[in-house]
Amino acid sequence: MTASIRESTVEQFRSAVASGQPMPAGVSASAVSASFAFGLAAKVLEVSGRRRDFAGDRSKLSALLATAKDESQRMMRFAEDDIAAFHAYMTAVRLPHATDSEQEERTRAISSAVRAAIDMPLGAARAAAAGIGLCADATGMAHAAVAADLGAAAALLAGALRVFLLCADSNIRQLPSGSESYADAASARLEWETKAFRQATEVLQQVEAAIRASRGKESSKS
Repeated sequence: MTASIRESTVEQFRSAVASGQPMPAGVSASAVSASFAFGLAAKVLEVSGRRRDFAGDRSKLSALLATAKDESQRMMRFAEDDIAAFHAYMTAVRLPHATDSEQEERTRAISSAVRAAIDMPLGAARAAAAGIGLCADATGMAHAAVAADLGAAAALLAGALRVFLLCADSNIRQLPSGSESYADAASARLEWETKAFRQATEVLQQVEAAIRASRGKESSKS
């Protein structure tokens, strides 16, 4: 893509993802999806908060709404950072390596680029996990009319989280043996990623229960 993702149309981005070019790929596509997910969460909070029968904590709703909007923009930056990280890696691979000093410089540049290609999706993964937590916090505030959108947001974020972790793990395998820092990070992240996936399931269950309850109320009125 010659233009940034945020400046492209949806069709241009879709075509670029479906093209034979290496980028944009999984992380970028998932980050855009996560951006839409945060947008959906914001929509749910906006609509629910405007209703006269809203009985929740408006200050908490406002805080969640602001976070959802900010994180939606941040996910778009992750999408573009992923493309930049790939190009940095390709630039490093193409460095001259005829002499020992050139080989050492090229090796350092490749290692740095790979680490950036790991840190970026891991950062996006943490943001997606936090977004699922935001959806969990919003379940009690969501009106039944837009509850399905909140479930959609949690499901999209869970899918993006899986992709971010998958791509980070793939890039970790490119590092030389002895990269203990990422091995330690992988074990440390198990707790928060497990919590995020559990919360996503719980959000969907609560949304489904809210929809069923809403149907029950409508049936009793008829």
